[in-house]
Amino acid sequence: MRDMTQTEIINFIQYFTWGTLIGVEGDRPYAVELSYGFDGNYIYCGSMPGGRMARCIRDNANVVFKICECDWSYSRFRAVIVEGHAERMISRDDIMKAVVQIARQRELPDQAFAGVVDRLVDNPHSNSLRIAVTTVGGKIAGY
Repeated sequence: MRDMTQTEIINFIQYFTWGTLIGVEGDRPYAVELSYGFDGNYIYCGSMPGGRMARCIRDNANVVFKICECDWSYSRFRAVIVEGHAERMISRDDIMKAVVQIARQRELPDQAFAGVVDRLVDNPHSNSLRIAVTTVGGKIAGY
């Protein structure tokens, strides 16, 4: 196993569409699996409005975003971790950019998720997030 290069990390984040958002509620960690988008600077994602992760982020915006893959024999493994601050987005422009990035990450039309934007704009319970990709690390084996 070795550390991934910065280029390998960025390529890996761009390649995948699914990751784990990890927050803290009080003194307990909490994680959700979700789709995400990446524009080269930010990971865009979100969770259920008013749900447990939304409460975690409201009370402590320090998060980890984890993306990994492994074969059944564990001989091939890649994992990236992004540590950062989850910024809650409420403006139409920010949320639209997020859903477009998520659609693009999944190779869908830009407007594939546009229908959710109206439900999230100015919603005090919305949990549309962006996480700056500045503190990252990655491990790789068997590639």
